[in-house]
Amino acid sequence: MKKCAFLIKIVVIGFFAFSSAVQITGCANIIPPLGGPKDSLPPYLVAAKPHDSSLNIQPKELLITFNEFIVSSSIQENLVVSPSLKNIPLVDARLNMLKVRIIDTLQPNTTYSFEFGNAIKDVNEGNVAKNFTYVFSTGAHLDTGMIKGTVAIAETGKVDSTLIVILQPVKKDSAIFKEKPLYYTRINGNGKFAFHFLPSATYNLFVLPNDYTKKYDDSTKLFAFFNEPIVVQPHSDSIHLFVFQGAKKLEKKRTSNNKNVNKVVAGLKYSKNLDGSEQDLLKTLNLTFETPIHFNDSFPIVLCDTFNNKLVGFTTRIDSVHPETIFIDYPWKPQTKFHLILPKTSIKDSLNNTLSKTDTLKFVTKSEAAYGACIIRINGYDEKLNQVLQLVQEDKVKFSYPITNRPINIKLLPPGEYALKLLNDVNNNGIWDTGSYYGKPKKQPEIVKLLSTPLNIKANWENEIILIINK
Repeated sequence: MKKCAFLIKIVVIGFFAFSSAVQITGCANIIPPLGGPKDSLPPYLVAAKPHDSSLNIQPKELLITFNEFIVSSSIQENLVVSPSLKNIPLVDARLNMLKVRIIDTLQPNTTYSFEFGNAIKDVNEGNVAKNFTYVFSTGAHLDTGMIKGTVAIAETGKVDSTLIVILQPVKKDSAIFKEKPLYYTRINGNGKFAFHFLPSATYNLFVLPNDYTKKYDDSTKLFAFFNEPIVVQPHSDSIHLFVFQGAKKLEKKRTSNNKNVNKVVAGLKYSKNLDGSEQDLLKTLNLTFETPIHFNDSFPIVLCDTFNNKLVGFTTRIDSVHPETIFIDYPWKPQTKFHLILPKTSIKDSLNNTLSKTDTLKFVTKSEAAYGACIIRINGYDEKLNQVLQLVQEDKVKFSYPITNRPINIKLLPPGEYALKLLNDVNNNGIWDTGSYYGKPKKQPEIVKLLSTPLNIKANWENEIILIINK
């Protein structure tokens, strides 16, 4: 309203006869005044019917008025009503008013909160009324209980803000499998969550994807649980939850789109993971075919020197997950030439197709100068936790090193930047282990903490860093 009045005042001074037209146009099209500081303030509540924090009411409609014109963005997706309603309220935003129609019959002596997330913005600048909440009670008082905490993915230490935290009555042990949550809230970009206006009661606390069921019905879902029931109080300590998948999703088997899949082909084709003609000293040599294959033990693959003398100590195996890939492992020495001999019938697919001819793959291993060296000194680690330092690229653990009271001395590392993570290796097996909610006893996942200091490795360079781990 102030913006329209300001426009009218300017027009009256210079062009009185045109003032009416400008007055109508200025307000109807919501044109901001020219000049002056940019509006950076979000819209705020100026009136509500019933008024915010009302007691002893059973409203069917809420009228919420803001100080300026608003627009709503994905309001149904953003709105969280606590406790949950069977039917989603109907919400309509017009001009500077928000109208909420409640379809359900409300429970007696219950505090209801309507959290709109980031759905409400002003028209002109799009300033967001972050986490705007309206609350009332059907009883004589407002509940003031609160639960707050953080959520992180156990395996990576990262945050997934698409997840939700839910509460289920402690008396119903199977509620997480059968019923939608009574209360739920979202996680922000920093991994934090908070419940407000809770009644004094005891709940079980869980984390789930924000899907339509809001129930735990699949072990491959991201999931977390708190070990003990939570007693709601006006003030609470921060709770830390760690999300895990009880089981990994099975990848679908690859199918060929080749119409001639049932016909014998000219010869099996494959790709290799060599860097040009160079083999990485720290990796297996991989051969990947177009279809799943198997070995013909009568004509084995052979790794040789340049004189085709068979070498001892190499192994070959087919990937159990992707049976079209062969791993060839050997303790590679730097700047050494090799021949890999693939007899014509050494590899077959399900239709007994073979290579078109015996193939000899010639390659040389990389030099040590292609790698960097690193000494990592660590302060503040906990010996009781069997901590392991993980070097990560593209969300995959490339290397891991148990932490002891001595510096970690790494002689060969591929150049590049690595994220550093700290694994609390409870069972001391050197790898991250998931949790289980179905088992007896239930088991929490092992925890991985993302460290703030990255590791940059330069080729043919000795690197040294000091890590200080904060507990």
